[in-house]
Amino acid sequence: MNDQIPVRPELCRRACNELGLSVPKIDHNKLLIFCKQLLAGGGIPQPDADLVAELLVKAELRGYAGHGVTRVLQYLAFIENKIYDLSAMPQVEREGKVTAVIDAKHYIGQIAAHMAMTLAIKKAKEHGVGIVTLRRAGHTGRLADYMEMATEQGLIGMGAVSVGSATTTLYGGMKPITGTNPMAFGIPTRNGAPIILDFATASMSMGEIQKRVAKKDPIPDGVILDGDGNPTNDFKAFRGPPRGVFLPFGGYKGSGLALVTEILGGLLSGNGPGKNWWDKGGHGVNGVFLQAFAVEEFQALNSFYDKVDELIAFIKSTKCAPGFSEILLPGESGRRREATQRKNGVEIDEDTWSELTELAAELRVKEVPAAL
Repeated sequence: MNDQIPVRPELCRRACNELGLSVPKIDHNKLLIFCKQLLAGGGIPQPDADLVAELLVKAELRGYAGHGVTRVLQYLAFIENKIYDLSAMPQVEREGKVTAVIDAKHYIGQIAAHMAMTLAIKKAKEHGVGIVTLRRAGHTGRLADYMEMATEQGLIGMGAVSVGSATTTLYGGMKPITGTNPMAFGIPTRNGAPIILDFATASMSMGEIQKRVAKKDPIPDGVILDGDGNPTNDFKAFRGPPRGVFLPFGGYKGSGLALVTEILGGLLSGNGPGKNWWDKGGHGVNGVFLQAFAVEEFQALNSFYDKVDELIAFIKSTKCAPGFSEILLPGESGRRREATQRKNGVEIDEDTWSELTELAAELRVKEVPAAL
C-alpha cells in the first residue's frame, strides 16, 4: 500500500458521464497484454511484469481503479527515479519452521508480497500455519490479492501493512503518526467465492475525498483535521499549509487497528515506523505481515464449509433495511463488477488512458488497444 500519490478513481469517468462523453472501455485481455508490454518496456523482468500486470488489471476489473493500471505510471517513475531497485531481488533473511522474514530490498512490492504469501502457504500446508513478514517493499497493491492466494488453497488468510508514510493521526492526536494502513482477512468457501475483507484503517481514502471535492459534496464530519488540529470539512484547510491529517475510522477502535497494523507490518517485520520512511523521502516503503493457516488444524474442511454455507444462507435470507435489496458479503460486489467488465470491457478514466498511450509511444510499444 502507499499514500504518497493521491488516487483518482472515477473522477474523469464521472466528468465524462456528466458531459455525455464516452468513457474508454478496453477488452480486458488486450489491456493485460498492453500493461505487460509497458512494464517490461520500462525495465521490469518479463515474468515479474506479467504478474504485476495481472494484479493491476484484476484491480481494475474489480472496480478499484486506485490500485489499477494507473499504477503502471507510478511504478515506472519509481524505477526511473531509483526508488525501486531492480538490481536486487527479495531474499529470505531469517526462517523458522512456521515463520520467515523477507527483505524486499526495495524491489517491486507485489513480487515480494507474492513471494511472502507463497512461503506462508507452503508452511501452512506443511505445519498448519505460516507467518511471513516483509520489509523494505515497494507498493504491494491490494492485500485482498494475497488473501485470495490463501483461500484458493482452502486456507484462511490474514494480513496487515504499514504503508511507510505518515498521513493519519491516532484517536486524540492531531499530528501524523501512521499511514492509511490496511488490514485484510480471507475465508475460503466451498463454491470458490471466498469472503475477502480488505480495508484501510483511516476514515476515508484520498481518492474518496477528491471525488467529493470534484462534485462539490461536503467532506463528512470526523474524517479530517486541519493543520492546527481542528475538525474541518474544508479540503483546502486539510491540504494546508500546515498540512492536516486523516482521522482513523471508528474513533478509538480504528485507531487501535491502525496501531496494530503499524506494529505487525512495520515493527515486527523490521521495516520500522512508517513516519521514518516518510520523513526521509515522502514515498511509502511497505512493511507487511502475512499469515495463512489450515482449517484442518481445527476441524475437517468440509465440516467448516458446511457451517460457512449455513451462515451465508442465513445472511442472504435476512430481511433487508429500506433502500437495500440484499446483504452483500465482503468481496462479492467486486466479483460482480469483474464479471460485467470482462463481458463489456474495462472502463479506464480518460487521463489514465491518455498517459498510458503516451507512455506506450515513449517505450515504442506499438500494440495500443483500441477502445470498444
